[in-house]
Parts: sequence; structure tokens; C-alpha cells
Amino acid sequence: MNRKVETAIKSIGKPLFAIFVSLLIGALLIIPTGTSPLEAYGILFMGAFGSWQGITTSLAYATPLLFTGLGAAYAFRAGVFNIGLEGQMYFGAIAAALVGVYAKALPGPIHILLCIGAAMLAGMLWSIIPAILKIRYNIGVFITYIMFNNIAQLFSDYLAAYPFKGELSIAATYKVSEKVFLPKLAGEMIDLNFGFILAIILAVALYFLLFKTQFGYESRAAGINAGFTEYMGVNAVKKMLIVVMISGGIAGLAGAEQVLGVTHRYMSGFSPGFGYTGITVALLARTNPLACIITAIFFGALNNGAIQMEIFTNISRDLVTSIQAIMIIFIAADFAWKKRKTTKKQDEQKAESKKEVA
Repeated sequence: MNRKVETAIKSIGKPLFAIFVSLLIGALLIIPTGTSPLEAYGILFMGAFGSWQGITTSLAYATPLLFTGLGAAYAFRAGVFNIGLEGQMYFGAIAAALVGVYAKALPGPIHILLCIGAAMLAGMLWSIIPAILKIRYNIGVFITYIMFNNIAQLFSDYLAAYPFKGELSIAATYKVSEKVFLPKLAGEMIDLNFGFILAIILAVALYFLLFKTQFGYESRAAGINAGFTEYMGVNAVKKMLIVVMISGGIAGLAGAEQVLGVTHRYMSGFSPGFGYTGITVALLARTNPLACIITAIFFGALNNGAIQMEIFTNISRDLVTSIQAIMIIFIAADFAWKKRKTTKKQDEQKAESKKEVA
């Protein structure tokens, strides 16, 4: 069999296997409730895709996941495990909201670009700190990013609850200017907005950047073997910082989309974990930006359909959360196995090199 075809089958087969087994385990969890798994999944599917409203709502759910999934996919391809997307998204959201509220004198097009730019800049700046700590003091980014997620969320909520609190009784800013609202794509009652189109364009652009440019080639090479990349003359530290900033900027865009297109203000707890789910979206897509479009829509449909399933059956929407958790276990196991194999191979190559030198 052609090697490319074999690789493609393996790339698609593993995610499909993870989805199939997760749905199967989900079916086993449904049986004790007395509801047929086929009936429950049928209602979930029809809720997600059975009508124009269902489809567009699923796409609305998918939009922030596509942004965070792209941010994760790009970083993972370059060998940087950026799990701080949730915090970078929160800072992107509060930055977009503050610019949207307090820069109303600006013309509309400039104002909206400034909101988006502020969101990306906030995400970039928040993402680069753990990377610098890693480079200067060898502090693990995994723990740092998790801590930074909590700090970002709590500090953003503080800003919305005290110095920049709006007219609502909850922690929320004032409403942003109507000039910076992202246009709705399916009517005023549905959250699908122009951010979805931006996310699709971004996915195509990232794919081109990763697979059709020298910068992308160097980024992917750094993800496979950083030592070899240094040997090629690429500054790995500089490359890591650029990759992290791009990834953080994309996460900031997710926050801007929610503020400018959905809530129209910063609201405490606006994210049910878009940053964390985006990591699953990226891993299920095998860190391919174009495949992220499909996996993000899949997760968006699951979340939307789960609401219908909860209404028409006695099954809680938390079942979908359980299914997603099972998928994460399968994907993480495969990722860890591949990482172990790569590390072992690199260690063997280093040992061989030392023998040759001796």
C-alpha cells in the first residue's frame, strides 16, 4: 500500500476509533436509565443537525472551540504544549471588552480592529511569560500554564466586578459599542456570527503557514527534534517564543469572538472550558488545522445535541462531558505512547553518536 495512503488511514483511523469506543461506553452508561441508546443518540443527532436552527446553533458552539483548537494545534505541531489557552482566552475577552466600552469615539472599522488587536496582544503577552520562565529557569510550562489559567480568570473577573463593573448585578463590564458587534449569520436569536468565518479563514491560513512555508517547516521540525533544528541553524528559543505568541494570540481571538459576537460584554464565567476542550479538538484532529474544523463542529454538535437529549429523555447532558473525557483518555494515551517512542529513539541516536565519537 502507498505509504501516504497508509499514513492517512492511520491518522483518520485512530480518532475514529476513539470516538467509536467513547460512544459505545456512553451507550453502556445510558442503558441503566431505561432509555434506548439508539433513541438517545438519535435525539442528540437530530438536535444538532435536524433543523436549520440546530445546525447553526451547533456551528455557534463550535466557533470558540475552533479558535482554541487552532491555537493548540499550532503550538503542539511546533513541540510546545500550550495548555494555557483558557487563561489567554480570558485575557483576550477582557481586553476586547474594555476597548469596546471605553474607545467608543473611534470610527467603527478602526474600533473593531483595535478590539481584536487588543485581544490578540493580551493573549500573546500572557502566553509568553511561562515560556520565558521555562527558557530562563527551566520551570515546567505544564504546571505554570495551569496556574496562569486560574490567575487570568480570577483577575479578569476582579476587573469586571470592581474597577470596570457595569450596570448588571453580576461581575460584568458595560456593553461594548454596537459598532464593534460581529455580524450575525443566522438571525438575532442565534449566536452564530462572523467569528465563525474568521475561524475558517484562520484554519486555512495556519495550514498554509505550517505546510507550505519555510517558517512552518522549521516549526514542525522543532516539534519533532529540537536538537536537529538547532543543528540546522534555527534559533530554537526564538522559534519557541514566536510559536507561543501566535498560539496565545489565537486564543485571545476566541475571547474576542465571545465578547463581540455573543455576550457583547465581558461576563464572569462566560467559558465552560473552551480552552481545555480546544486541546481535545486539536489532538483529535491530529494537530491538522483543517481537520480542526471537523472536530470543532463535532464537539459543537455534541454540546448542542446534549441539550435536546436532556429535554426529551431522562439523560443528563453531563453524559456528553463523560464521553468527551473518555475520548481525552484515549487520545492522551496515544499521544503519550508516541512521545515515549520518540524520546526512546532520540536517546538511542545519542547513544550511537557517543559510541562513534569514542
